[in-house]
Amino acid sequence: MEKEKLNQHITAYQKGFQFFDENTLIIGKFSEFLDEKIKITLPQNVLSLGIGYEIVSSTILKYLKKNVIKKYDIIEGSDAIIKNFLKDNGLSNLDSLNIIHSYFEEFESKTLYDLIEMGFILEHVDNPHQILERYKNFLSPNGVICIGVPNARSLHRLIGYEAGLLADLYALSPADIELGHKRYFDLPKILNLITECGLKYDNIKGIMLKPITTAQMKTLNFNERLYQALLKIGKNYPEISNAIYVEALKI
Repeated sequence: MEKEKLNQHITAYQKGFQFFDENTLIIGKFSEFLDEKIKITLPQNVLSLGIGYEIVSSTILKYLKKNVIKKYDIIEGSDAIIKNFLKDNGLSNLDSLNIIHSYFEEFESKTLYDLIEMGFILEHVDNPHQILERYKNFLSPNGVICIGVPNARSLHRLIGYEAGLLADLYALSPADIELGHKRYFDLPKILNLITECGLKYDNIKGIMLKPITTAQMKTLNFNERLYQALLKIGKNYPEISNAIYVEALKI
């Protein structure tokens, strides 16, 4: 697939996409977990795989502008997303920020990173094992890879499956295809991937305990307080939350 073809997914990351609001809440919670990690570890060199909704990168930029983070590199395969990101953040001139227009599989670096962020990336790539194996080589000895992935065994999917409304927990929906997803994970799958790549996992958290479908929640007029409650409760139930946060460390 040519780099230009990545631009076909850009509308799924903009307002108007049916799951935009929910996805931004989930990414926002991932960013909160990432923010907590940055405050504790104070990483000097940070690497992001992808820009996406700009929520995670904006969180990291906050620390870059405060000079807590000294170097921030972002790899992004879509030139359209890069242009939007630079425009949205007024980033025409920031020496400590480096945006690389590249496939993740092609990225090379002599820099070792204290924190590598893979928020909702591994469900998009052709070979997640290859990506994790590759990027552990760019990790500093005490560094961390922060990972977020969608969970096939989310509570609402489990209920739908048992009710006969969902034939396959791991099947991709039309919306998944529009977002560029290639697979679902579950908690054992992502933890096994981490250990298979010679890393150890830590600090596992759930992102949003979702009991019913998005359409059903909208029909019931779920308000902000309910969504925030689901996000708060989900932290302790990664095995059945809508998404999973986990950190990978060198052994």
